[in-house]
This record gives sequence, structure tokens and C-alpha cells, in this order.
Amino acid sequence: MSSKQNTTFAHISDAHIGHRQYNVKKRRDDMQLSFLSAAVEAVDRGVDFAVFSGDLFHNKDVDALALSDAERCLDEFQTENNNEDDIPVVAIQGNHDDNLYKEDLGWLEYLHQQGKLIFLEADFGDTETFEPHDPDNKGTSAGFVDFDDVRVFGVQYLGRRLENHLDDVVEGIQAANERYGEPGYTVLLGHFGIEGQVPKMSGLEYSKLEPLREMVDYFGVGHLHTQYSIADWVYSPGSLEVHSIREDSNDLGYYTVTTTNDGLEPEHHLAKRRPFYTVEFSVDGYESPDELAQDFDQQVEAEVPSLRETQDREQFRGRGERRNPVVYLRLTGLLEFSRSRLDMDVLKGSIEERMDPIHIEPNDAMETRDAISVLENIDDGKDAVTDEYGQIDRDKLERRVFEQLVDGHPKFGDCPEEIASVLQSVKRRHLAGEPIDAVSDMIQEERRELFSVEGGDSA
Repeated sequence: MSSKQNTTFAHISDAHIGHRQYNVKKRRDDMQLSFLSAAVEAVDRGVDFAVFSGDLFHNKDVDALALSDAERCLDEFQTENNNEDDIPVVAIQGNHDDNLYKEDLGWLEYLHQQGKLIFLEADFGDTETFEPHDPDNKGTSAGFVDFDDVRVFGVQYLGRRLENHLDDVVEGIQAANERYGEPGYTVLLGHFGIEGQVPKMSGLEYSKLEPLREMVDYFGVGHLHTQYSIADWVYSPGSLEVHSIREDSNDLGYYTVTTTNDGLEPEHHLAKRRPFYTVEFSVDGYESPDELAQDFDQQVEAEVPSLRETQDREQFRGRGERRNPVVYLRLTGLLEFSRSRLDMDVLKGSIEERMDPIHIEPNDAMETRDAISVLENIDDGKDAVTDEYGQIDRDKLERRVFEQLVDGHPKFGDCPEEIASVLQSVKRRHLAGEPIDAVSDMIQEERRELFSVEGGDSA
């Protein structure tokens, strides 16, 4: 620990090491590189310790490569990689970090025992809620740890149960402070969403956190992958990389926080990450696929300068060079001809030739005249078959059509939802190339399950 007057710490979250997004290897590598860059920068900024508010890993069944990637990032805080003392890293469990098998030693517990990090979690049993970290007798976790005048508490991901334990957290912090002395500053780590921070995503009501405000100076949270702060005491740095396209517009990154005579001073820093770029094209008014493809190619060519401008931003450059983007292809509007005549490979080819992406992720938000006709006949209206972004969800639409076909049928009308589910399964199995006999057997099994009566099958 540094002997300087003020203490500085880094707040990082949601690295999701091991996430092979779109099944693209380079995206898996990106997850490690973004955390590695944040660690290097934090060390260069002179932090005394770092806190991590959940989801170090992406998958519950962590593989050897993901573990190695995480250890490589954590090693950046160790003595051999910097000229100062070791920089401790404190972490809590996120929803992705939870072990696949509960009886096993968790990966965060393993890293704690290896001295790679200090794993914090609350104990809501009969013992102390927060027990101090003992470097000479690590165990598998601790409840809190002190760094000079800063005390850090941690609460693991609890999902909906968190609200029921907030009073326990308050009492636990009070008990620890009474027993071990009052710290100069109190940091609390949590992994949960707060209502209203991300549109159409639920979370804990902010008002529920108010009892903690009296004793917590900095509440560092993770989970929602977006940067925000509330009332100068709740802070979310955002994830380090983009894990869904809606996150691309967020200021993803990490905080450095410094103690001063006037309190804590957080500063947000943008993460080094791969650029995402959206090509949005309206199919309105095109009578033929060739005409559409020609104009699409011209639009892509016209957007290349805008892409290059994005790639040249410091946060998107790797080792001073441009990084190939992920391109999000969004098609909107009313398609005048059959969807089967639209060759997506031709459109993707234009993007590949002019933008050289590592991956193209298509998003079909088009409507066809046939679909509009179907939507007009949906009992619950268009809202019943749209997703959170207002786009037609094909699975919902298909299911609703099947339900309405079944509903009112003299024999099957009593269970339209169950029959619709069977019909969807039949369609998917057929498209997947399953043998007719196997599909027929599945139908017979489902029929027996749905229409069995006492004494045998119904006719």
C-alpha cells in the first residue's frame, strides 16, 4: 500500500471473461483485452487497490482458458508487473460467476485462496454478516477488508432476495464498525440493477437503498452494463465490452476514486474496446432484390468515412491501430417482394468488402404485406408479438398464429397454448432435418400426454 496522503482505488465491473460473443474467437479475446487494458491503465494511474463488482467470468462452467485469461489480468496488479507494492484486488460474485455445481469450490474462492484477489461475500446465517479479511488465514472468502482509512464490504449477487436482506446489510455494517472501529470511508460492493437506469429493464427501487446511505460513502454496483451515478454515492462503471448492441451507445469503462478532505472524488474513464457500427437500411419502395442490393451497396460505401471516424477514436484503437469492427445490419421498412427473394449474403458481401468487419450481426426489423395481414388478425394486436424494442418477434408471432388456428377448434380448443407449442416444435424439427418417423413419434407422445383419459388414450 502506498504511503501517500490520499488513497485512490479503481472500480471495475462486468469483464465477462470467456464470453465468445456471436461464437467469434476474436470477441472472446476482446473480453480479456479490455480487462487487461483497464488493469494496466489503473496501475499507471497510481491506484492503491481495485474493486470488482461482479461477473469476472461469463460462464458458470469456467474453462481453463478463461481462468488463465482472468489470472493474466489480475497479475497486472502484482509486484512483478509494476514498480510499487502489490495492488490488492477485491471482488464479489455476480450472477454469471455462480458455480454450476453448488458443492464445488467456486472459481472466485479459488482465486481468493491463491492470493489473486480478495473475495468478499455476506453471511446471512447466525454468525457475523461481515467478517474481516485475515491474510494469514484466508479461508474461502471474507466479509470486508481495510485499506488505510477505506473499508470495503461486499454483498454477492442475490437476485430478488437482495431486497429482503438490505436490513441485514445495514445491521452487519453497523456491527462491524462497532467491533472493529469506524473507518474514514466506507465502500460497499453489490451486483444488481436499479430500476429506471436501463429502459424496460426491471431492478430494485432506489428508495430501498436509502437506509444504507447514512453509512456508505461509495456504493459500487455492477450488472446492468451501463455507466450511471445516483446522488453522488451510487456508481456503476458499466461493462468493459459490448455484450448486446444496445450497450454500444453507453459510456462503458471504469472509475478511479480518490479520497480528499472533502470526500470521495470519482472519475470515469472509457474502456478500450472493439468498435461496433450500425448500418441501418430501409427497404421501403424497392420492387426487386437487385435494385435494393444496388442502393444498399451505395449506402455502405457512403458510410465508410463515418466508420473510419469511429475506428479512429482512442477508445477503439488497439496498439495505436484501427480495429476491425462488429457491424450491426438493421433492415427496416416494408418489403414489397417475397422475403425469400432477399439474399442476405449479397448484402453482407457489400459490408465485408467495404468495411472488413470481424462479424456481421443481422437484425431483421422488416415487415411484409403478408405479415401485416396476419398482424391485423391477431386478437391482442401488434403489441402482443413485439419485443422490448418494438420489433416483431417472429417466435411470438408464429406462436400466436398457431394459437389462434387452434383456438375454437372443436377438439383442440381447450388447450391452444399447448398445441401451439407442439406445432412450433414440429416445424423446427422438420426444418432441422429430423427424420419423419422421429417427428411422428414426438407428435404421438405429445398427443398421449395432452389427451390421455382414464382408461387409455382418447381417439
